[in-house]
Amino acid sequence: MKICLEYVSANPNGPISIPHARAAVIGDILARVFADVGHQVTREFYVNDAPGTTLTAFARNVATEAEPFAAEIAKSARGATLSDILAAVRTRQNASLAELGVSFDSFISEAELLRSGEVDKLLTDLTAAGQTTWRGGALWLKSGEQDWPLVRTQGGPTYLASDLAYHRQKLSRGFDLLIDLWSDDHGAYEGRTRVGLQALGCVPEALQISLVAPVRILKEGQERRVGRYGALPVLEEILPQTTPQQLRWWFAQADPSTPQVINLDVPSQAPTQLHSALTSSHVGEAAALEAACATATLALEQAQETLSPRPLAEAALGLAAALTGAMPAGSAAEEAKQALQKLLTILGI
Repeated sequence: MKICLEYVSANPNGPISIPHARAAVIGDILARVFADVGHQVTREFYVNDAPGTTLTAFARNVATEAEPFAAEIAKSARGATLSDILAAVRTRQNASLAELGVSFDSFISEAELLRSGEVDKLLTDLTAAGQTTWRGGALWLKSGEQDWPLVRTQGGPTYLASDLAYHRQKLSRGFDLLIDLWSDDHGAYEGRTRVGLQALGCVPEALQISLVAPVRILKEGQERRVGRYGALPVLEEILPQTTPQQLRWWFAQADPSTPQVINLDVPSQAPTQLHSALTSSHVGEAAALEAACATATLALEQAQETLSPRPLAEAALGLAAALTGAMPAGSAAEEAKQALQKLLTILGI
């Protein structure tokens, strides 16, 4: 199966936030899981670089070095054009993600999607199919309960129109399954996205969406509510205070929909213990090892079904516990170590 897994997709006007970092780790682990069982996975980052007030304001901040991040981008951008500025931001974002062990196969530009005419074609096709209506100077997508704007009253497509065109473009590239990881504050968009794709004749099962809950960071007993670059701490600030392995483990422990609290003063010992279990010379009973291996196999299936890394983290802990018993167990121990090594590779710790 060909799978397009889209995650992070942070706006190109700031560094990678901690919530985006959580989505990055979850997406990376899921990509490894699906690839491990034989699917062809493309890791994709959708760049929201369409011209608009947000990017215009950011470019102005860069030109005037009005705030810290903009000032740093002004020094690293090769030129003063918006394209130069956005390229510098993306380089900065990619560098942060690479430290976390996260990379992408493709980057899709919203601006290029608009220039290609795919958004206009989407609007034409929806209108021809009788799925739109003009009202109050705007073009709306019809829905049984609530209509959604596709073209603004002042002209120009809405984000929904671009996003529908992007999803249709993904399907046209031959993907059988689209998996999106969204911030949970985008939950309201799920229904309208599905309505739009259904209006285009797309199979509903072709799209799976997982909403990623926010993360609170604690340091010295206090919540870090403000970072160097604004209202949220960012990955660049947090990584020097911990390790990539720690962050990946923390994010892997919970289902995406569960809000997390990470205390930087209390690092988890699990990554070290899991690796120590691989070299343990005292292992548990064969029955316990075989049960842990069976649980690990089931966890790979559960991770795919639930789009969550939590079953993998729990299975890894179970294997480590079985491997650090007090009785030698021969070939069962080798099988368990191989299963644990596989999970650690997928978890990226």
